[in-house]
Parts: sequence; C-alpha cells; structure tokens
Amino acid sequence: MSALRGPAQARAAHRQALLRHPGIASGIEQLLSACPDSDINDDEEPVFLLSAGWRSGSTLLQRLIMSDSQVLIWGEPYDECGMIQALAESMKAFRPDWPPAEYYYDGTPPADLSGNWVANLFPSLEDLRKGHRAFFDTLFSEPAKRGGAARWGIKEVRLGSEHALYLRWLYPKAKILFLYRNPLDAYRSYARYGRSWYDIFPNRPMFTPTAFGTHWRQLMEGYLRDARKLDALLVRYEDLIGNRPPLEEIESYLGIRIDRSVLGAKVGSSERGGEKARVSRLEKWLLKRAVSPMAKELGYEW
Repeated sequence: MSALRGPAQARAAHRQALLRHPGIASGIEQLLSACPDSDINDDEEPVFLLSAGWRSGSTLLQRLIMSDSQVLIWGEPYDECGMIQALAESMKAFRPDWPPAEYYYDGTPPADLSGNWVANLFPSLEDLRKGHRAFFDTLFSEPAKRGGAARWGIKEVRLGSEHALYLRWLYPKAKILFLYRNPLDAYRSYARYGRSWYDIFPNRPMFTPTAFGTHWRQLMEGYLRDARKLDALLVRYEDLIGNRPPLEEIESYLGIRIDRSVLGAKVGSSERGGEKARVSRLEKWLLKRAVSPMAKELGYEW
C-alpha cells in the first residue's frame, strides 16, 4: 500500500502539518518569530488599496489619492498574472520545524564548504525578505520615483487580508485601505462588461454570479477580521459617494491632500448610453447565496 499512498510515517506527519492550518498568515508569523529584526530601510510608506472585488469604486478612490501630486498608485499591475499572490503563497511553507536552523548559510568562505554537507544551503531569512522587497522596489517604487512621485502604491481587486499581511511584512509603514460595495450593485456594473474577467488566468475565471459573490465574501471576511491587526482603514463605497464622504479621514490616515473636485469629474462609465445592466432573478439568487451571510451583516439586502 505504501507504493500507492506513500509511507505511513510521512502521511501521519502530513496530517499533523495540515492540522496547523498552514497559510500565508501562519508563515509570516513564523518568519517574524524566527527573524524579528531587519536592517531593511523601512522609511517608505506605500499605499495598498485593496477592494473586495471588481466594480466597487477602487478606481475612484485611486484617483482621489492620486489627486495629491506626490502619490502614484499603480492600477492592478499585471493583474491576471497573480504575481503578488504567488509570492505571498510561498510563505505558507514556513513552520516551526522548517527550515531547520542548520540549513542557513553561516558565512563560511565558499572554498571551505566543499567538504561539508551543502545539499540544503539557504540564504538567511533576512536576505529572503530583502529579495522579496527588491521585487516590489524595482517594479513599483523605482518607476514611480522616476516619474516624479515621492510615494507609490497599488490598487487591486484580487488581494485578501493575508496578502495585506505579506505586504505589511515587506513594508512595516505601509498604509492599507480596504474598500467594499454592495455586491449586487458591483455585480450589475460588472455584468455590463460581459462577465469575462479572471482572478488569475487561466484557472480562476470570474464568469458567474457564484464566482463573483464568493470572491467578494471571502475578501470581506478577511478584511473585517484583520483590519484592526493591520491598522487598515475600511472604506464603504456608498459613503465615498454620499453626502459626507470620509475624505478627511482618508487624508489623515494616508498623510495626503485630496482634491475634492475629483469626486465630480466622472471618468468612464459602465452604464453605456445610460442603460442599466439587467440581472436576472436566478443571478440575484445565486449571488445572494454566495455572499451570505456577510452581505446582510453589512446592511446589504435585496
């Protein structure tokens, strides 16, 4: 049977590992425990604007933030590639018994290592963190600064609170905003675009109300659970376009100045020619089932 199922000892160890519910958050926690200090320059304060799915006002909030000329917010960069998700997912492997301490390179001159066991020879955890951060600095920070921006950020509609934990690990002074909207209104707006977008291409399409709603609910569960731990600011789209938008709160949190005229300057529209997208009864039912009970708890009912 071991030829078909693997050794009993290995399977038992795997079951025990799964009982710990390994995830991005647990991996980051382990990394912080094993390597709490870092000499990475943490003066940067990037802005991570994470929205609970598509058509929730993230571009409006992005434009508001960018009305401060010192800030450039990238808009869903290379979105379907899932690069940030993949980097964050790699954190799952870190756990109390892995990697073993003896795997880490201790600075021994390479010429003296040929007689040692080097099959598992890892750079330090601090170097690992620097490597991850270098990716973001090179791809996002440097081109923003070349363009004249003092600060940079990312607007995304696919990232959850665990991804935010990963980003906070890289940038301790980062500012994180969680944006959300009535999922029915967001879905109706999305429907005008043909419901043809992907979370990650090609295996995670968002073609159905169930997929769209499940994505919304899962993101919202994490946002509400982890906002306090992340010192993140929750922003409700309906408040943003209401009579008293929380612009002062956003300004204070981010340390920026917002041009109020942006709220009245419409750029693009999902309601082409003034037409509203039709959402069938079945679509509404499927969406409601996918977002329950979270939507109702937030006051969204239909």
